[in-house]
Amino acid sequence: MDVLIADTDSERAAMLAARITEDVAGARVRIAPPGRNLGELVQAERPDAVIVDMARPDRDSLEQVRDAAGHGAAVMLFVDEDDPDFMEAAISAGVASYHVNAAAIRDIKPILLSAIALFRRLREREARLAALEKEIEERRRIEAAKRLLMQRDGLSERAAHRFLQRRAMERQMRLADLARALLAEAGKELT
Repeated sequence: MDVLIADTDSERAAMLAARITEDVAGARVRIAPPGRNLGELVQAERPDAVIVDMARPDRDSLEQVRDAAGHGAAVMLFVDEDDPDFMEAAISAGVASYHVNAAAIRDIKPILLSAIALFRRLREREARLAALEKEIEERRRIEAAKRLLMQRDGLSERAAHRFLQRRAMERQMRLADLARALLAEAGKELT
């Protein structure tokens, strides 16, 4: 497990790094240098998890957290004050685990493992959702191409589908790609 700690308090960061190293076998723990952009650092280092401690969270630091989460790291956020609005914003930004009070650091191992597991599950679901959305879009495009052939050439739905299949095979194209090309050629928008 590869962990990056971003904390303005270097002493606390060092204690947390030691705790993780002690509690999590084989963990590689690094402390982010002060002043570095968190998103850029995560992109370069590729950790599994990022632990961010914010004494006074603000919207600018939340953008860095969003950027870090966007680069494939489970972000765990520790804050000093309870702020329900900021918590909602942090979770929307991709924070996998949100905690008030650094006392939770005593139990860092289960927090760390659950944050990584939740983050990975979320990413898997996002990938499945994107694949399903693409599949639906492709089916809509194929149906639109069939409608075009039915209207333009007077074909039945079945004949239009067979035409698309044959043409796709002849051109060694995917059916959805052929449908997109046919619609573009006809100047039709997908509806």
